[in-house]
Formats: sequence, C-alpha cells, structure tokens
Amino acid sequence: MKITQTYTTFILGALLATSVSHADTIIGSDVEVGMWQPKYSSGSSKVEGDSKSIFASATLEHPIPMLPNIKGAYSTVKSDKYEYTKLDATAYYEVLDNDLVSIDLGLGASKYMDGKFNNIGFTGTLPHLYVDAELSLPMISSTLYTDIKYMDYNDNTVTDAMAGLRYDFNLVAADLGIKAGYRVQSIDTQDLGGQSFDIKTDGYFVGLHADF
Repeated sequence: MKITQTYTTFILGALLATSVSHADTIIGSDVEVGMWQPKYSSGSSKVEGDSKSIFASATLEHPIPMLPNIKGAYSTVKSDKYEYTKLDATAYYEVLDNDLVSIDLGLGASKYMDGKFNNIGFTGTLPHLYVDAELSLPMISSTLYTDIKYMDYNDNTVTDAMAGLRYDFNLVAADLGIKAGYRVQSIDTQDLGGQSFDIKTDGYFVGLHADF
C-alpha cells in the first residue's frame, strides 16, 4: 500500500480525536444533483463519449458522538472505449465545523458496476480516503468547496475529486445553492474485476444543493 503510515495515522487520529467534540447537535441532511460535461481519455489517447452525465449525493449527520456520519454518491461514465456506474458509501467525522471553515475526514468504499473496457465487462469494489472542505465567503453569499475520494492500494490508484463555488440562498425551510466547478475521475488499475486499464474522465459541471 503506497499511502504512507504517517498520513494514515494522522487521518485515523483526527477522526477519533474529533468524533466527540464535533458531532452535530441535531440530525441534518443534504442532497446534491448535478450535470457533468466530461472529456474522456485512455492512457494518452482521447476518447469520444456522452457529452453529458449525471451525478447525485446525499448525506446524513446526527448527534451521536462516536458514530460517523454517512454519505452516499452516484455517478455514471459512458464513452466509446469504457463505461461504468459508480456507487460510493463513506463514513466520516466533522473535524472542523464553524461559520467560516468546515472539514470532514472519512473512509469508504466505491463499487463499480456495469463496467466495460474495450467491450469486456468488469465489476469491483475499492476502498477510499475521503476529504471534504468548505470555506465560506459571506460577503458574496458563496462557498468555496472541494470533495476528494482517493485510493492507492495494490497497484490500483483511483481519484474522484471535485472543486468549485456554490452560491447559497438561505431560506427558512432549507438552504438552497447553485454550484459549479470541475470534476476528475481517474482509474489506473492492474486488476479491477479482471481488467487492466488507465482511464480518466474530467470536465466542468453545474448542480443544485439543498441543506436541510
């Protein structure tokens, strides 16, 4: 495993140290849906594919100190050379949560379903580290954010990262936001469901965010 021991120890230590002091005081949730306009590549070669793709996610946060919060996510990729559906399940703790800065750290798994590379099918499940960070910009009612899932394990390197800006409408029943940014999904694997490949999907996206 190529993730250094120091980095892994830091992640686990931070999760344990902050699980009690940063638990939510009430149950909360948020939902996101978006449209992605990806580009596709396999190795150094460009690949044609669908001009648009959808993604969605949902989180549940609760006040129970030692139990992690939960996040689920869904995304699809379809090109002429490769395609897959990805489901993510992540358990995380709030390391920092105030009016200006929010940081979440966690661990999870990504399940690849209905996958094809060169018309040969594959499925598989891989673990990931999770980092989510937000910086509030109250003067323009906006938030800078990044959401990263990463794994480097047993000759498999996987990245799913997005970053961008969200404009927030602070309503009574829920906080609604319009978000835009850039997303990258890459898989460099020697054996995922019997397949070996190096693929990358990246592009701009827009979406809606609702925080209850």
